[in-house]
Amino acid sequence: MRFKIDENLRKIATAKQAEPEAVAVELCTFLVNTGMIEDTADNWGASVSDATEQKYVADVCAVFAGFLYGEEEHTIPADLFNALCSLTILGDGDCPNCGGKLVYDETEGHELNDGDYNTPNSWVPDLYCYHCANCGEIIKTPNEL
Repeated sequence: MRFKIDENLRKIATAKQAEPEAVAVELCTFLVNTGMIEDTADNWGASVSDATEQKYVADVCAVFAGFLYGEEEHTIPADLFNALCSLTILGDGDCPNCGGKLVYDETEGHELNDGDYNTPNSWVPDLYCYHCANCGEIIKTPNEL
């Protein structure tokens, strides 16, 4: 699991003084190891506030402060806490919506009129169609994944 890299994650990475790509994985692992969120496919595509709905805000703040500042006791600014709550949890797959695994469906294309009496026309792929096994999102790409 990891977090989607967006402006919220960049804000947290700036506060942590680290790269957003590293924070996307480290913060998610930290929250899973402390029990704030569960590593299940049900949480993929959800926000942190949805994944921690049964937790006390003070507990989430304490864990988040531990990630940002270590053992020292600090308060969390409201904008950083809002950024944490707005982060989107992704799985480790290819789906841009939830991080689930994309399954190949079909190829859309067209025929070229290059055949003759003995040779059939050539077929050229235009789009490769996939669907996400987790959220059902349909993805069409101009090339194979």
